[in-house]
Amino acid sequence: MKLERHAIHCLLSAVRLALLIPIVSLGLLPLQTVGREIPGSGLAARQVVPPDVSAAAVLVVDLTTGVEIYGSNADAKSPPASTMKIVTAMVASSILGLDEQVTIQDSDILDPTVFSNMQLQAGDVVSVQTLLHGVLIPSGADAALALAREAGSRLEPGTTAPVDRFVAEMNAWAASHGMTNSHFTNPVGTDDPQHFMSARDLVRATDALLRDWLLARLVAMDTYVAEIGGPNARQVELINSNQLIARDDVFGIKTGTEEIAGQCLITGFWRGDNQIITVVLGSADRYGDTQTVMDAVDGTYRWLALGIGAVSQGASDALAAQGLTFMTRRTVLTTVGQAEQLTWQIVMDSEPRGERLGAVLFELDGRVVARMSIYSVSSGAIGPDAA
Repeated sequence: MKLERHAIHCLLSAVRLALLIPIVSLGLLPLQTVGREIPGSGLAARQVVPPDVSAAAVLVVDLTTGVEIYGSNADAKSPPASTMKIVTAMVASSILGLDEQVTIQDSDILDPTVFSNMQLQAGDVVSVQTLLHGVLIPSGADAALALAREAGSRLEPGTTAPVDRFVAEMNAWAASHGMTNSHFTNPVGTDDPQHFMSARDLVRATDALLRDWLLARLVAMDTYVAEIGGPNARQVELINSNQLIARDDVFGIKTGTEEIAGQCLITGFWRGDNQIITVVLGSADRYGDTQTVMDAVDGTYRWLALGIGAVSQGASDALAAQGLTFMTRRTVLTTVGQAEQLTWQIVMDSEPRGERLGAVLFELDGRVVARMSIYSVSSGAIGPDAA
């Protein structure tokens, strides 16, 4: 069910981009850059009461609309621990083919009592796709090193330092994605003074990852059985290192823990049809901090689902009584107070517009925040909504 929902989200995102349908957030302006406030409003920063957490840096973004819900030290350069393996996975998958086979070397294996791993052994033969599972589900350092070595060798054949070459590519990738407070020295997340990311850059990286169909599926998986070939062919069960992944409203993303970095966590939550991303860095209790942050957010905002399959503040039942229906769906982000003030009215078209018969106007304080086309129940037509 979780993966099906993710597929629907990816499809809707693609349609939105293609049709340039604007997204309504807080009844104000759509945001153009991920992780910044709605221009001129100051609403996100003013509304959320700062949660009492141990984390050194926190950021909450509605990724669907780009609205920053809450932030604290969001641009600070922080040790990210293994959360940065999402960048390792994205860069590796852009260089290597998924079906390519990688032979594991001794240099890929780290102390399993210190580093999370996918139980690889020297001589194993593993596909790139399986190694990506190993990086993103159990946070395998062995899988990350194997991918980095293989991809680095592809970038610079004959190099004696393929992992370093790969890390240079990671830094170039980060720069090309506007991640100005990030720098990598390794593909694993090991503490290093020159190895850092900001919470905002992690949201940018997460945004890029969720646009990749395969990687988005991997971070949402509870478990996976990996097929490992070679002289010791076997199956290995990979278990997601994220303790929140079993929740119905969670779809990822990545854990991380190091001595200096502390506990780190990127979490993806569904609210309505919107994807909410939380980042906590330098925490003493990443799961507790994440829940505290989301409790504060949920106590401040509402994500109201409107349209097909939703109550739509009572509009769906009113339409059904007249033989009418929505054929699309959207989510409107409001404050708790605004949610109680949202009103709607049915406006029928004076002249035919194809199969469309009219629209439902959803309003806050006299301003239309969503205009959704309506059709006859018997028509079966699907048309884009006017903004």
